[in-house]
Amino acid sequence: MHFQAKNSPKLRGDMTYYKGNTFIVKWYDRSLDADAFVNFSLNNNASADGFKLEAISPLTDFSFDFQDLNFKITNTK
Repeated sequence: MHFQAKNSPKLRGDMTYYKGNTFIVKWYDRSLDADAFVNFSLNNNASADGFKLEAISPLTDFSFDFQDLNFKITNTK
C-alpha cells in the first residue's frame, strides 16, 4: 500500500501492515523524521471508512498535528 497526501506533497510513503487495523507509513522524505501509524476505522460491513495518523515516536515534532487529521474514505467511482 502507498500513502500520498494531495495537499501535502512531502507526505508520501509506503505502508506496511503492523497489527489489527493498523499500518505504518514510512515517508520517502526521510528528513521529515515523522513516520506514523495509520489506524483505519471500519464500518458495519467491515470495510475501511476512514483513518487517523499517529506519530510513532514521541519525539516527532508537534507541528505535524497528526492528531488533528481525520481522513474519510469515499467512493470515487
